[in-house]
Amino acid sequence: MIMLVLMLLGAAAYFGNYAKNYSFFHRQTESIQTLSELNSIKQQLLTYAVFQPEIFQSELVSNTVTNIPVADIPSPGYFPCPDIDGDGSLTGGETQCGNPRVVGDDSTGFDYGFLPVSFKTRNFFLKDASPRQFYYVVADRFVNSSGSYNNTSTHRYAPLNSTLTPAEAPDSGTPIGLPNNTPPWLQINGAGQYVVLIIVPGAPQVFPDGTVQDRTNVTDAKARIGDFLDMRFDTSGVKVDDGNAAGTRFFYTGQQMYPTVNDVVVGITFDEWKKAMEARIKAQKSFLCDLSPTSQHWFNDYDAIGNPSGSQWREQIIDGQVVCP
Repeated sequence: MIMLVLMLLGAAAYFGNYAKNYSFFHRQTESIQTLSELNSIKQQLLTYAVFQPEIFQSELVSNTVTNIPVADIPSPGYFPCPDIDGDGSLTGGETQCGNPRVVGDDSTGFDYGFLPVSFKTRNFFLKDASPRQFYYVVADRFVNSSGSYNNTSTHRYAPLNSTLTPAEAPDSGTPIGLPNNTPPWLQINGAGQYVVLIIVPGAPQVFPDGTVQDRTNVTDAKARIGDFLDMRFDTSGVKVDDGNAAGTRFFYTGQQMYPTVNDVVVGITFDEWKKAMEARIKAQKSFLCDLSPTSQHWFNDYDAIGNPSGSQWREQIIDGQVVCP
């Protein structure tokens, strides 16, 4: 009997540890898969940004392709606006967005919603991404169609380059230009200078204050951000802040101190963005530098009338020297 009891206790301990190890392994596998998916989307978004001139060199209207004037073709570096209604595409009012940065207001300088996954008129889509699968946050100056900037011409912040040299004031007179070298101010876990954030919402939960995440009614990604992204409560159930659901520039991922944060966030930093754009410039350097400095082209200087899509890449410093010395 004693041997039997010992055997049963040993078996219980063994299978208990096995269950814990299996659970840990299962969670670890899921985490690795989630990060792999996020990094895949991240690389595809960088590709989208790098090839902006090619993606937007023509319009498809009524099955007819019309080339865009060279002066209106965007420079590399822009990202899409967020998808608000969750259908995966950008239509109607979603085709333009903007939230100009205001000093002292942490809810400005970026826009957010669902990640768009299909750009039908551009023959571009994000592989292995479904509508409403990912949340998406993008710095205001980096969207490719904003009603806040250069309103009568390109509808974009320009020039967009490594130093983020501000454009001339938009035709509407607002917002005022930010100082040179003002980086984007989105943060993950207190670390800053993110251009884009991609978020996998965790499983829906009930927060300690009784707030219930309900994702059955998808109407407006902004209005219903709390149903998809998490608030922060400490281990005692005390609310720290509204976390990812707050609509501010501060986002959190993998917070062991705050067990109610089960969102997983991956971002594109400003440095990563610069390296990707500069790699493209270097690859085309001979061709680009042969262009006339006065021609209408995204590579040349910005001018509100003469070259509204210019991003002054010709004057940027890459690897310690001016692109076109």
